[in-house]
Amino acid sequence: MNNQIRNRLVDFAVLHKYKCLTIALIIFLSGLPFLSNTAMDFSAKVWFASHDPNIKTLETFEKTFGNDEAATLIIESESDIFNPKFMNMLSDLTEKMWKVPEVMRVHSLTNFYWTRSFEDEILTEEFLYSEKINDPIYLTKKREEALAHKVIPGYYVSEDGKSASIYAYISHNPDQHPDYAKITQGLKEVTKDYDNEAGITFHYMGQPPLSDRFQKVSFDDLFTMSPLLMLLVIVYLVFCFRTFIGVLIPTVVIILSLVSTTCLIGVFGYTVNSLTFVLPSILIAISVADSVHLMAAFYDEFAKTGDRFHSCTHSLRKNLWPIFLTTFSTMIGFFSLYSSDIKPVADLGVLAGIGTALAFLYTYLITIPFLLIFNKNKTKESLNAKALPENAVRAYLNFVRKYRLFIIVGCCLISGTFTYLAAMNEINSDPYTYFSKDDPISKGNRFVLNTYGGVGGPELIVDSGVPGGITSPEFLYKVEEFQDWLEEKEYVNKTVSITNIVKEMNQSLNEGKKEFFRIPEKKDLIAQELFMYTMSLPVGMDLNNRMDLAQQKLRLSILWSLQTSKDSLKGVEDYEKKAKEIGLNVKTTGKPILFHRMNSYVVYTFFTSIAMALLLITGIMIFIFKDIRLGLLSLIPNVLPIIFGAGALTLLSKPIDIGCAIVASVTLGIAVDDTIHFLSHYNLLRRNGMNVYDSMVKVFTSTGLALIVTTVILVSCFGLFMFANLTPNINFGILCALVLSIALVCDLLLLPAIIFCFKDQE
Repeated sequence: MNNQIRNRLVDFAVLHKYKCLTIALIIFLSGLPFLSNTAMDFSAKVWFASHDPNIKTLETFEKTFGNDEAATLIIESESDIFNPKFMNMLSDLTEKMWKVPEVMRVHSLTNFYWTRSFEDEILTEEFLYSEKINDPIYLTKKREEALAHKVIPGYYVSEDGKSASIYAYISHNPDQHPDYAKITQGLKEVTKDYDNEAGITFHYMGQPPLSDRFQKVSFDDLFTMSPLLMLLVIVYLVFCFRTFIGVLIPTVVIILSLVSTTCLIGVFGYTVNSLTFVLPSILIAISVADSVHLMAAFYDEFAKTGDRFHSCTHSLRKNLWPIFLTTFSTMIGFFSLYSSDIKPVADLGVLAGIGTALAFLYTYLITIPFLLIFNKNKTKESLNAKALPENAVRAYLNFVRKYRLFIIVGCCLISGTFTYLAAMNEINSDPYTYFSKDDPISKGNRFVLNTYGGVGGPELIVDSGVPGGITSPEFLYKVEEFQDWLEEKEYVNKTVSITNIVKEMNQSLNEGKKEFFRIPEKKDLIAQELFMYTMSLPVGMDLNNRMDLAQQKLRLSILWSLQTSKDSLKGVEDYEKKAKEIGLNVKTTGKPILFHRMNSYVVYTFFTSIAMALLLITGIMIFIFKDIRLGLLSLIPNVLPIIFGAGALTLLSKPIDIGCAIVASVTLGIAVDDTIHFLSHYNLLRRNGMNVYDSMVKVFTSTGLALIVTTVILVSCFGLFMFANLTPNINFGILCALVLSIALVCDLLLLPAIIFCFKDQE
């Protein structure tokens, strides 16, 4: 930074303290009107840009067949469900489900329509007669028919006959995402009359309850973690500075930075999602770090001189340039995430980057004025002298200088090992493992997998290529072959399409003979059968959710047990290859698959953001220090911790997911801060003629405490996430804490060891 510019900025903060506070207040107040514009979005679509091909395919599906999202109510019974009491409850719940907000269609066993032949008639009617569900003999017969049916077992009832499912399909509104909280609450209102029913357990599954649970757990983590973070920060500040103002300044900076950054969500039209909830922790850590450096230098000088104006000038002159550099490098780390195709990651990068700049601005405008206004009496002893006495620093540095080669070689060997471990890891995720084992979503998911083998999965658009093409026997033969191939897979519970309806109608037209449960050989007959079936259905239960109006495309739903991204995408790849072999034109979509397809974007985000951040930060460091050697040296203690973190994930048997992918950019931008403070002070001392060893001693005794305190605060802030409820938050926090801890060790051990290899050590 140009000395003239720096001196003007220093003089302005010291001589015009009330102007600084007024400017800070104006900036803060100017953003408040935009707080009311913040909105939340926990839908699957939020992860993708509107122009993304996956979103385009999903929109095509929704325009053709409606929303694929269904709130699924699984009713678990300790005994067989084919009894009058249970069936009356199932019928009542099915009727009430129509009243759940945003529900447009409800399917269950009690309103399932099937086709059968009776004497000379073909009947398309309800599988269960409502007037006969109190007859045990009738229900016994229906149990046999249901479990022998091609669609009902594993879909509407479990194969053991001890549980039933109700599917409430959500209406499609292209201009507004569903209100998952309201839908889920509606489900619970439906079942509240039966909550105390003996032997009955309700499981709320499907996309709406899953998204609602994400939202609730995310808010729980936010409202639990943020106060704990603030309490922890206050404890550290009291321990370090032991003054009221030493606690007040960072607290004010944190509050202003958080609120102003939240206002940006409304300014830019972004939405609050599950990833946004890591933002407060990031900003708390960054806001504290800047003000701690200024206050540490102030109190160190104030203890010597007792002159608060001189001490503020000294602190700002010493730290303004390094703090600006650390802010800039941290912003680069965050802004590198903007290249991500995962929209919440890109949004987080923008918000965190600008939030970092706001934290720097508030630190500059508030810290020095508050120090001038509230500090009257000279402190007794330097904080650095108490925490890092010079004789202890010299003993430590003598050890590092003596064994510098062993330290460097040891770090290289360990880094090589962890690089190998990192390369052994894989990109994978499973949204159902994001919750604790005792969470209702986890319990319900385990029950569904064990009992049904899965009630969710991909949605396929099968395009015949021509209007009326789905009534072609040749086309339906291919679809049937494809479904048969799918159902041979052990992980596939069931496939659902109009083929079963066509075959059931054909069987009914041929006196119910089993050998006629097949697709007719004539196109016009298939068209007639579909027409007859549709005309027999009640209002709201037609087939427009299974085929388009032009009868060119049909919907094929796969219910499977695959839930991890790796397994699901492999399953999609396999069946799309099979469909191509058969000659079917299929497109895969659906909210679960949409989520899993983020995997390739995670890889792209990881490598592009790291490459961009490394390139820019390296260039800036070389430009700042005007020394290629120092510029490249600054990256060593910051790249190695990321390698260690990636390798540690492999040791912990944790795959890389979206949370882990953004850790690299976040920690690189933050970890380089300590290195910049370290090398900036060292470079200044060397330019003033001090030798390497004495320069290192001076850096440790004057800057070491601030580096340690800020890192401890950062590690503690992120480490607290190990007590969070959402697994991605836990992984994110632990990984950030680990990487930043290792970064401090590298700064205080590896960096001096490398510097001691330079010439002129005496």
